[in-house]
Amino acid sequence: MVIAPLFAAAIAAAPAPSPTPTLLPIAHVVTSDRSSESLARTARTTYVVTKDEIVRNGYLTVAQALENVPGIEIESYGGFGSLSSVSIRGSSSSEVLVLLDGMPIAGSQIDAIDLGQIPTSGIDRIEVVEGGGSTLYGSGSMGGVINIITSPPTRSAGTASAGSYGQDSLSIETPYLALARTIAANDYSLPNGTVQQNAEAELNSLRTGYTHDFGSLDVSLGGDLIDEQVGDPGPQGFYSPTSHQGTVDRDARAQLSHDGAHSTLSLQLGASTTDLSFTCDTPVDDECPNTGITTTPYAQLLTEDRLMSDLRDVIDNGSEHLVYGIDLARGDARVDDGIDPIQVHPFDQAAAYAQSQWFDVRGDEWYAGVRAESDGAPGGAISPSIGGIENVTSGLLLRWNAATAFRAPTEEELYYPYYSNPDLVPEKTRVGDVTLVESGAPGSLSLGWFTTDGTNLIVDNPVTYLPENIGHAIIQGATFVARSRSYGGYSAYFDVTNLYLAEDLENDTRIEGRGPVFTVASGIEYVAPPQSRFDGFGVTTLSKGSRGLIDTSVPSWDQPIPYTNVGAYVGYRVAPQLVLTLRGYDLTNARYSEFGTYSSSSVAFYAYPVPGRSFAVELRAR
Repeated sequence: MVIAPLFAAAIAAAPAPSPTPTLLPIAHVVTSDRSSESLARTARTTYVVTKDEIVRNGYLTVAQALENVPGIEIESYGGFGSLSSVSIRGSSSSEVLVLLDGMPIAGSQIDAIDLGQIPTSGIDRIEVVEGGGSTLYGSGSMGGVINIITSPPTRSAGTASAGSYGQDSLSIETPYLALARTIAANDYSLPNGTVQQNAEAELNSLRTGYTHDFGSLDVSLGGDLIDEQVGDPGPQGFYSPTSHQGTVDRDARAQLSHDGAHSTLSLQLGASTTDLSFTCDTPVDDECPNTGITTTPYAQLLTEDRLMSDLRDVIDNGSEHLVYGIDLARGDARVDDGIDPIQVHPFDQAAAYAQSQWFDVRGDEWYAGVRAESDGAPGGAISPSIGGIENVTSGLLLRWNAATAFRAPTEEELYYPYYSNPDLVPEKTRVGDVTLVESGAPGSLSLGWFTTDGTNLIVDNPVTYLPENIGHAIIQGATFVARSRSYGGYSAYFDVTNLYLAEDLENDTRIEGRGPVFTVASGIEYVAPPQSRFDGFGVTTLSKGSRGLIDTSVPSWDQPIPYTNVGAYVGYRVAPQLVLTLRGYDLTNARYSEFGTYSSSSVAFYAYPVPGRSFAVELRAR
């Protein structure tokens, strides 16, 4: 196996082993209120996936790391490397803002943000803020915000794995550089017994970072390069042996922060680009997926380039916390279907925002904020928000939030040939949530309710597949989250999300693509003490119900079969800093389709089945 000598070299180059420090839970987050604060005191519902969780569970991509987060729905349309979209609390993927170290990544304007192609190598943690975040983050954050936070590790580490369906992976992290490479043949069988072909994937990444303190001035630099190449076999029934998709993402960012006696002034600068290409040799193919073009070789290229800046000041005097700033962004989106003349459309954003928090001696807190944003031709909005935390009793908190949120239509939704609508107008919603949280010695319990009441939500028409505005829609749901503390190394969790309403009130139908009615996740984990040969184990289950009642007289792109997925791992220390882990995925062999069927037919048309039962062996140097 090619990765073996590279992995051996990485281990040899690593510093001499030293006792592994105890990994403490994340105490502070930076995304919920756009400044550092205690995780336990965020008014907005915030979840964190830590580096330790990423490593212990073997998550290779951000999509995998977020799959069990309450309120999040990850849809993967095939094996490793296939498209993975995200929904938060019934949002669309376009209503979720993805940040890298606090700055948006390119791809939203051409619908090319794919969490399944963002490796976890070099990532310190992932913060997820659920609910409308337009006051602090602007357009595209109606459903929530995902902030991928990188940080150079304090010591070198490496991981190598080999598994089913020809999947091999190698990751090497040093204090200044993180490298990762995963290849997968994805030669799994389809439900009809044939073996999937032209579905191979290759994901390579390089991530670098540097931080240094010059007295009261903090400097942080970072850069990323991600390259993904995947075969695209096309929908079932129209197999394409030559179609291919490639994505190249580049990010560079810098932050300067000056700490004063009661304030922190920071300047962030960023540049982000993405290139999404699709090709197929139609004279050879029976069908070129997504186009129907069979006369000439076909190629398309969509690109997005953006430059961004944020000037922010945070003032804290103990009883009041104020954050205010200016966001500026400008870029170009190339919208190319490979047939019509190439179109390049500029876009820009300018916004000013401010939010103040107040604290009293009882521990209650309240916040209020507002943002004024202009997004060029699509329009702009003023977005206020209020919320707070009330101490009901000792150990029982009430979190509440109310806000307006908005999203401007993207360049692809406005201009992509034959699949766009230039008459789209911005989405506008009112969002709110209420959550009771009880924390004690056994662990924590929370019960929450959320709502989104919107006008002009952008959805795809199920017949024409063109984007259109819904006059009035409402989305509501509830979550129950239980987390135990660690007892002798054992810990467990149990989560339920009930998206009981996602209604198009104009047509009295459920909105497709907004997630299943029920999602239930549970797990148990044992982390052995450092001196033990046995490293520990973990078992997780993820169950998804139906999407609810939708119109069965038209083709549906989102009617997967309900399923339960079980995963597990067990680890053994072959040396003090070397862990051998066996991982199992989809142990129930749930063969389900995430990408729609014709309801009137028993044949799965346009279906990308997810692989069945699979295993991997992993060697990790810590």
